[in-house]
Amino acid sequence: MSWRLAFATVRAHRGSYLASAGVTLAGTALLTAFASLLETGLTTGRDSGFLIMLPAILGGWTVAIVGFGVVSTVSLTIQHRERELALLRAIAATPRQVRRSVLRETMIAAVPAIAAGVAPGVGLGAIVLGRLVDAGLVADGTTVQVGWRGVALVAGMSLLTAVGAALISSRRAVSIPPVRALAAAAPQPARALGRGRVLAGAALLAVGLALSCGTLFMENGPLLSSTAGPAGVAVAVGLALLSPAALRPVRLLSEARLGATVRLAARNLQAGARQGGAVASPLILLVGIAGGTLYMQSTEDSVIHRGDDVSAQLAPVNYLVVAMIIAFTAIVVVNTLIAATRRRRREFGLLRLSAATRRQVLWMVAAEGGITAILAVVLGTVAVAATTVPYSLVKTGSPIATGPGWMYAAIVGAALLLVLAATIPTAVSALRVRPVEALNSV
Repeated sequence: MSWRLAFATVRAHRGSYLASAGVTLAGTALLTAFASLLETGLTTGRDSGFLIMLPAILGGWTVAIVGFGVVSTVSLTIQHRERELALLRAIAATPRQVRRSVLRETMIAAVPAIAAGVAPGVGLGAIVLGRLVDAGLVADGTTVQVGWRGVALVAGMSLLTAVGAALISSRRAVSIPPVRALAAAAPQPARALGRGRVLAGAALLAVGLALSCGTLFMENGPLLSSTAGPAGVAVAVGLALLSPAALRPVRLLSEARLGATVRLAARNLQAGARQGGAVASPLILLVGIAGGTLYMQSTEDSVIHRGDDVSAQLAPVNYLVVAMIIAFTAIVVVNTLIAATRRRRREFGLLRLSAATRRQVLWMVAAEGGITAILAVVLGTVAVAATTVPYSLVKTGSPIATGPGWMYAAIVGAALLLVLAATIPTAVSALRVRPVEALNSV
């Protein structure tokens, strides 16, 4: 499999690869921002405590968030090409050749995205540094210091994450019997979750719960978030990995008297639990991170003393960093949903040929999105509790986080809005293709 074929494949699937490239670019920018702050602190030595503490506390679990976002998007791109990869196997391509081709395609999309993400990342780092200077936590005149080592480290981490996702996903893809590719419908029978995925999900849940419990025994101080934040992230990622199993109860909706559209949507989610889990995963992460970090900071705000208190000065910076992380997660959600919906043109064509109208197909997509969003909110709320309950107990003595109720309602509403805003317009665009032509789409 030559590089020429890899470039041709990326052009043929530009929508899917642009989605993964967009997430890689945003993730690289976010990591570069933290790396630039850390390097500035290590280089200047002036008031370096905050410049080192902030990346140290938030940078670790930001790496996990970025890694999961890149892996999930790259994996979904390859997952949508399973039928095509099986066809390559059917015409005598070896598993090694197919994996090498997938790896090249991933690198073609990832390398330019990583290079493009460095400059915005430096700009984000400069904005955060400016807030620290305005708060009086860093000396005036301090400028962002970015060296080749920091850039190389971030670029290497982003590239290794994308390559690792490609290798793992392609390994499963090439194990599919090539004869399946010869079936016109390329069926996707339901499968149990792989052992590796179950073990990884269970391990992350255990780590998250351990960190959550460990927060209860920490001193009430600025380092309290160093365990509470990662606890919620670990639980959210663990639940995201296990989310296809959480879709099984959806079968109850397929038998309920809620209308043909809802029943069809429930059956689609049940039959395609693996794809449904891929869509739900970034939503779970979004709800968990947004709810956990925002309520953790609002709880902190309720107990800090105004004036020259360091926590009060650091609060605006924390909100800015939280907004950056939430924005990245939202990008992952939107890109994943658009990529997943674009690949359903053939399915939509079959439904149209089965006498379904455009309006019925759109209502089905909306119902699927609503069910997926509800599932993500429920699981994401568990991750929120893993962060906020121990944090609030240490800060205020109450398990209920301090903060306005509208904030949680806004997070839930934003999750649903993102789902509908990403899927409905994409579905409308897909339905413009004539049903017969849609059957030939890949």
